[in-house]
Amino acid sequence: MPLNWHNQGIFRVGVEKSLTERTTLQAGYSFGNNPVPSATVLPLTAAIMNNTLGTGISYRRSHYGLDVAYQYQLPNTAHVGQSAILAGEYNNSQDRIATQSLAVTSSFHF
Repeated sequence: MPLNWHNQGIFRVGVEKSLTERTTLQAGYSFGNNPVPSATVLPLTAAIMNNTLGTGISYRRSHYGLDVAYQYQLPNTAHVGQSAILAGEYNNSQDRIATQSLAVTSSFHF
């Protein structure tokens, strides 16, 4: 089934600041346009986030590293007026989503 998706452009910017010799703080922002036309939005494809904020902290000691990152994808709403999906079950509907994630990773450098 053709969904008529478009190309997606993504813009990202971030900063990093050394707090100490071993500790670094990071922050960033990302924007991406939604490539899904509103006429072909489905509950599984409407979850394309536009705006994302992230922050993190890194700690390094000898060969070991520890990273903690938090990301918040700001709420996004997709409205469907007249659905192009043949059955029409998504006419006059909307999907709204926001996500948060926390990641902790460790590393060992040889």
